[in-house]
Amino acid sequence: MTNKEFFIQTWNNEKASTLSALNGLPEDMTKLSYKCDDKARSAEAIVGHILGHVESMYEATDSHIANEKSEYKKFSSREEAAAHFEKYASLLAEKLNAVDEKTWEEQIIDFQFDGHSLFKYPMLNTFWMFMFDMIHHRGQLSTYYRHMGVRNPQIYGPAAEDMEEMHSKS
Repeated sequence: MTNKEFFIQTWNNEKASTLSALNGLPEDMTKLSYKCDDKARSAEAIVGHILGHVESMYEATDSHIANEKSEYKKFSSREEAAAHFEKYASLLAEKLNAVDEKTWEEQIIDFQFDGHSLFKYPMLNTFWMFMFDMIHHRGQLSTYYRHMGVRNPQIYGPAAEDMEEMHSKS
């Protein structure tokens, strides 16, 4: 298995986990204003940041520029956020299937923030970094669910409530 094939396989697994996280958000969008500290991002900003990452990756596959923006991606419902993520995550996997190994390993991606170049790395390094950052932010988000009044979704396995339910049936 090549690095690119492993990335796509891992991406698709993480896509499912991220969709679980997005679908687990509260229906009441006002609860997404929650943040654990004044310096922390709100749940809405974390989700918008994740949505921006997947869109940047998709666009960078052709443009070779990943332009992250300080203004996070806006959405009006958890369904809209999940649909946006699923669309771009699926399109990215399809697009990467068509990328040859040399391009994956050697094509430089200019990582920008609001149009200002910060660094330039090969596509494989840039995309792995993006995926790890999305996992990191999904982890941050997972600490917010109970504070927002909803149960933690299953991301890598059963949440505490799932385990409690299993034990109560024993």
